[in-house]
Amino acid sequence: MTKPNERLGNLTRDDIDFPKWLIPEVVHAALYIHNALSKEDTIKRVDYLVKQIGEQSMSYAMALLVLPTLMDNMRDSKEYRSWKQIKEKKLN
Repeated sequence: MTKPNERLGNLTRDDIDFPKWLIPEVVHAALYIHNALSKEDTIKRVDYLVKQIGEQSMSYAMALLVLPTLMDNMRDSKEYRSWKQIKEKKLN
């Protein structure tokens, strides 16, 4: 029997081959940080989680949190705009 927090519907962690950057602990850590009410609370949560899940897992959680910003920055880049223009020309 698995622990209750390791159940995923009818699946358990043993049924799914998670990549190490998407294990439930990493996703839950990112959500815990995301839902902090203040900057001070965010810092406390980050410090706490580094001790709980380790530096590597914490770096994956932080990467999940900055992903939307990275995507926005990529969409604003010259390379992306030129690629998009080329793709639109091919479709028309």
